[in-house]
Amino acid sequence: MYEALYTPLPDCAAYAKRIGVQWPLTPDLKTLDEILFRHQCNIPFENLEAYAQGRTPSLEIPALYEKVVNQGRGGYCFELNALLCAFLQGAGYDACAVSCRILRGKDFIPPMLHRGVMVRIGEQHYYCDVGYGGPQPGGAVPLGGSRTILGETFLCEKREGDWWGIDRINSRGQREKVFEFLTTPMPASYFVPYNFYCANSPDSVFTQKRLLNRRTEEGSLALTEDTLTEHRNGEILNIKAESREDLQKMVEDRFGLKVSPEELFPD
Repeated sequence: MYEALYTPLPDCAAYAKRIGVQWPLTPDLKTLDEILFRHQCNIPFENLEAYAQGRTPSLEIPALYEKVVNQGRGGYCFELNALLCAFLQGAGYDACAVSCRILRGKDFIPPMLHRGVMVRIGEQHYYCDVGYGGPQPGGAVPLGGSRTILGETFLCEKREGDWWGIDRINSRGQREKVFEFLTTPMPASYFVPYNFYCANSPDSVFTQKRLLNRRTEEGSLALTEDTLTEHRNGEILNIKAESREDLQKMVEDRFGLKVSPEELFPD
């Protein structure tokens, strides 16, 4: 029943083309950083399948490949980090899935509703992510260390028990918590119930709001409902779509998604 969650990526070369990197590649840290950055630029984070269509996204690798590579869509963490992990494994990296909880903006301990990727290069492990709609690192963050990536500093340190944490130094110079994760490799089937909850629960943000995010060469784009926020070279610009047609054009032009009204607006 769950075999397709573990199948290899159908075509690593086509996936590399989708994210904008050369294939074949050398599985080192420099290339890993390029993969993460280009992935975040070219494949948007988006929850339209759950939000607008009321469907639980499939986590089977062939279905995800069809959606993201062949149909040119995006996805959220359970989808995008599943494909990333499969691609990295196909490219020769030692990569595995890890279970995470998102701490940013919360004053309580939330459930583990995020999927990340851990990669080992030599003796060093790195946390990697292309499926978080917020301020995710634009490259790999070493466990037990810190890196400044694209002008942002991220730190990874040991926490209580088996937990590790990713913190970020924000634009005001303040340190804020972003993720916590377990380093134990998690089988793909473990994320099935998390994915179902996120796609169906009325308490899930993915069923409440239209959310799209994409990194750009100059900053980032974030669409929440019908308002686009663009961070460009330190400046912030907000644009509100005035009609369904405006919103559909915005999604196509700024996020590269060709979607029908039925795929964009809930019934």
